[in-house]
Amino acid sequence: MFLAAALGLSALTAVGQTAYTVTGTTSTDMKKVYLLDVANRHALIDSAVVAADGKFQMKGTQAENAVLGLGYKDYVVLFINDGTPIDVSLPTQTLKGSPQNEKLNAYDRELTPLEIQMGNIVALARSGKVGKEQMDSIGKVYSVLSEKREARVMEIMRENKDNMIPVAYIGDMAYGLSYSQLKELCDPNRPYYNHPSMTLPKRLLDGLEKRAPGKLFTDMTIPDMDGKEHKLSEWIGKGQYVMVDFWASWCGPCRQEMPNVVQNYEKYHEKGFEIIGISFDQKAEPWKKAVEQMKMTWPQLSDLRYWQSAAAGVYGISAIPASILFDKEGKIMATDLRGAKLGEKLKELYGF
Repeated sequence: MFLAAALGLSALTAVGQTAYTVTGTTSTDMKKVYLLDVANRHALIDSAVVAADGKFQMKGTQAENAVLGLGYKDYVVLFINDGTPIDVSLPTQTLKGSPQNEKLNAYDRELTPLEIQMGNIVALARSGKVGKEQMDSIGKVYSVLSEKREARVMEIMRENKDNMIPVAYIGDMAYGLSYSQLKELCDPNRPYYNHPSMTLPKRLLDGLEKRAPGKLFTDMTIPDMDGKEHKLSEWIGKGQYVMVDFWASWCGPCRQEMPNVVQNYEKYHEKGFEIIGISFDQKAEPWKKAVEQMKMTWPQLSDLRYWQSAAAGVYGISAIPASILFDKEGKIMATDLRGAKLGEKLKELYGF
């Protein structure tokens, strides 16, 4: 579930520069090590030739508190550029430096086994060597590992309200965080609040404010597949539970989630549950074809304006799939109910 790259990352705002000094050791078969700007798509900053005894050194300046990483084979050893020299052992992925960076390194090594397992699953899925049944099985394993990692990273960010460690994770986590989680982390009183890595989380929070739980729905007009315009008020606030589902035919994760949405719609529609689909497509043909292919029998709307869709502005949608569940009076109950969460919520509402 990703927004177009142009909306996902922006240029870092001007910040003060701080000197970095990195020394370390690596295996003698390594010729070079690389210093990367982790928050800027791992852009190359510096490199150092490894001496015959495996030692290396780098010095320079970078933005204060930038999240940097030393590239070593398939791994990156993270640290925050806080002005304290660091000494790194790349074979063990350990470092000595400021208490903050030593703490970050411990977290990073704790998460590495999970991330390796997840990476192996992705590589297997992309290999084309697995059938549908095995793909479903490894997909479930990946989901469990992903949820475990996300839960632990959230704990880590909560454990470090008084330092800069959260900036090493929050940009990567932002799209998967709920309104309440983003609200908690985007606290102006925290020392990392004005860090450039907070640009995306703040933008997402601004969008979620428009669809915060308890907020009354905002009406809007948007055409259906025949070009006839409709208002959301035709369905929302009429005494039934309504989910507005934001998706697009070109969105892989949306298509992956749709069988789950269809299953729940078929189960609860006769009891009054309604779904309104709002597509972020640009062309009518692939939109209509996807609706037919995936047997989406609920009302479908789109102004075919991609990310300039009226729905993006009204409800602050900056990534899809996204959804909003409204209660019988038209107030927001929940957002982004995917996978098992959707069925669990509907079971809670309908009793079966």
